[in-house]
Amino acid sequence: MSTKTISIALSMLLSTTTLMASSDNMAESLMKLRAEVEQLDSQISDEKDAYKAQMKSLTMQKSELDAMVSREELKIKQIEKELAKVKENIRKASKNSEGLNPIVNDAIESLVRMIQDSIPFKTNDRIASVLKIKEDLKNSLLTPQKALLLVYNAYADEIRMTKENGIFKQSIELDGTSKLVEVARIGSVMMYFKTPNERVGYVTKDNGMWKYKEELNKENQTQILNIFDAFKKQIRTGYFTLPNALAVSEVK
Repeated sequence: MSTKTISIALSMLLSTTTLMASSDNMAESLMKLRAEVEQLDSQISDEKDAYKAQMKSLTMQKSELDAMVSREELKIKQIEKELAKVKENIRKASKNSEGLNPIVNDAIESLVRMIQDSIPFKTNDRIASVLKIKEDLKNSLLTPQKALLLVYNAYADEIRMTKENGIFKQSIELDGTSKLVEVARIGSVMMYFKTPNERVGYVTKDNGMWKYKEELNKENQTQILNIFDAFKKQIRTGYFTLPNALAVSEVK
């Protein structure tokens, strides 16, 4: 075999070897690319699932908030309806002061029932304030006209309460004992509590009775503590994530 022939053979062998190495590298690169594509596809799929779950959660929250708003609007309409009745009765009985007494008493009884059924925020104080009007009227310490004005203002206070958010202090029954706690009230649809040692929870209605339920879930506890912190910083509006603690009262 001539030297030229050997050179050509070696050149072909080297070219073949280089081509095979290049093919191996290309195959390896394609495998890596395929693996990256599959990984990205999996990530996209996970992102889609997470997005769908988030949208479902937000949709449920929106439905709950819409229901909450509807209940608030219904409550306000009920109070306004009672106010309209009081106004009409006043108009009819305005010529006879003594004739106002039954109207005042009826309005007071209706308001007491409304307070008893509403969120348990300083309930005893609110009822006592209304019943004092009745007692003072009975003892002639108030004129019927003055008593009616006070009852009217009490109804207005109930409407105002549905629009008021804030932190207050009151006694609640927890673990069978009375405890002085802070409460974060959101209108008249949600109320959370926090004890001095930072046990937290919310008010709920069970079989027609208001109860204070302690929250044991760590994530929910953090959310409740955050709303107390926000209210103390005078933050009254914005987006807050809270445990679902709608205080659903019985509409009558």
